Amino acid sequence: MKALPPPRTDAKALRDALAPYTERSTVLALAIFARDAGLLAVATGLALWVESYALKTLFAVIAGTAIAALFVIGHDGAHCACTGSKRLNALLGRLALLPSLHNFTLWRIVHNRMHHRDTCVKGRNSWSPLSKVEYDALPYWRRCRERLYRTPVLGFAAYYAVNRWWKEKFFPPRHLRTTQRLSQWRDFALLLAALVGLFAAFWGATLVIEHLAFWEAVLWGFVIPQVVWNTLMGFTVYAQHTHPQVPWFRTDEEAATHSQAALSVHMVFPKWYGWLSNHIMEHPAHHVNTKVPFYRLAAAQRRLNTLLGETAVVERFSPVAFWQTMRRCKLYDYDGHRWLGYDGSPTAEVAAATAVGRASAPATG
Repeated sequence: MKALPPPRTDAKALRDALAPYTERSTVLALAIFARDAGLLAVATGLALWVESYALKTLFAVIAGTAIAALFVIGHDGAHCACTGSKRLNALLGRLALLPSLHNFTLWRIVHNRMHHRDTCVKGRNSWSPLSKVEYDALPYWRRCRERLYRTPVLGFAAYYAVNRWWKEKFFPPRHLRTTQRLSQWRDFALLLAALVGLFAAFWGATLVIEHLAFWEAVLWGFVIPQVVWNTLMGFTVYAQHTHPQVPWFRTDEEAATHSQAALSVHMVFPKWYGWLSNHIMEHPAHHVNTKVPFYRLAAAQRRLNTLLGETAVVERFSPVAFWQTMRRCKLYDYDGHRWLGYDGSPTAEVAAATAVGRASAPATG
């Protein structure tokens, strides 16, 4: 087994350094929620109202983007990082997760307790890579499915909708039945009520808009926005923890020795994308300190990158660079800590990302 360089254990110093960015603003959080919810409502309404199929598709895509932005607010509400009130965080979180059909209680269990505790642990997180032995043992159709999942663009929505959302983020699964079971079912009932209300609204729209058929309302008001949202989410969770420099582990004990900053990627996008996505790609700062609200993540990430220096995993997004990452990161050698191709040939040695942080990281920003 390849011995990774010993990581520096300065997680608390890094978390304390980001503490000044944890200040929450209820007014700002509510204003951004209103902006994104309003954008979703207007875009959906226009997708139903206009007759041009091209314009319908455009507004449906905008609606899907708004769902993704609202999801980030719901994510922060689940972390109690959105506003200064615990109850308001829970309410805002539930409302913001409704358009993406995410069960608030299940999200808190799976994301807060598992993802943040077991980051980059095989089988615990999104896009966990298979070993060569595991991949070869799959039946042919399963190998085809794995290849589809790791195909640029086409696989993102399929992976997230099937492997993450359907399995444990919508209705209460059996393997989580002992944890907050009643709350899981209450939030599931809330999602069903929201779906019934949405489809009732589609039916009502067909009575008002003469040219609109019910199937068209469902297609442009629900199906296309959901595909867009799931594509964006699949891309996001892939990019946040899949990179030639990011190691994966078999057990949470192995992963626990590494700082969260080493197990997540800062994918750099233009400022407009940060505004549109509520800064979801400033991800290492969130992993270091989950109480930093999304509207302060950009500043917190800049501070974290300064503290980490050359050990920060930073990648400026470009289609070519991202395609290269997807081409190289197919399977993983958990003993040798290398990324592999489907044929088992090494494509990337994981080394730089294990030397994490600076031992002398200051405690304040």
